[in-house]
Amino acid sequence: MTAYSFIATDYEIPEIDNTKKRFITVREAIALGIKPHELVPWERMDKDSEVTIVDDENDLDELVIKKETDFENDVRWYTKKPFIYSVYFRYREHRGKQLLEYLKENIKEGQHLELWSIWLGDKQYIKPIICEYERISLELIKKVYTWQVGNDSICNCVVFERKLSGVVG
Repeated sequence: MTAYSFIATDYEIPEIDNTKKRFITVREAIALGIKPHELVPWERMDKDSEVTIVDDENDLDELVIKKETDFENDVRWYTKKPFIYSVYFRYREHRGKQLLEYLKENIKEGQHLELWSIWLGDKQYIKPIICEYERISLELIKKVYTWQVGNDSICNCVVFERKLSGVVG
């Protein structure tokens, strides 16, 4: 099974891509003195083909939120919200903080936003954690994205709700 994370909302939110990857041609890579992968030497590639480069392999795991899902059937089992955004990143504290700030900036007053972490194809009932806007924390984000030792379940859902200003209760 594959772990998958997504945001579900009733409204559109911005996409982000914090990856530090660049696309250059094979010709440019050769000119820059970049070493090819041992299994695919530059000589075997079209000089105008594009390759992806990063300064550090860890840069591949930065926060990316895209309005898309290749897993519509899985997602629709969990939510009826019309807008689905795939969330890709490897949890580290600085990336968790980025996601936390993103959520705070994009939860509209009077709205709910769902953050899911599921096993694709598993389709199990997940009791959501309800979190008021004022209580959104890095600890809660960490809980969604951190595996429990000895536990195969990564499935979580947090429903963030932001009440209208001036509304009590």
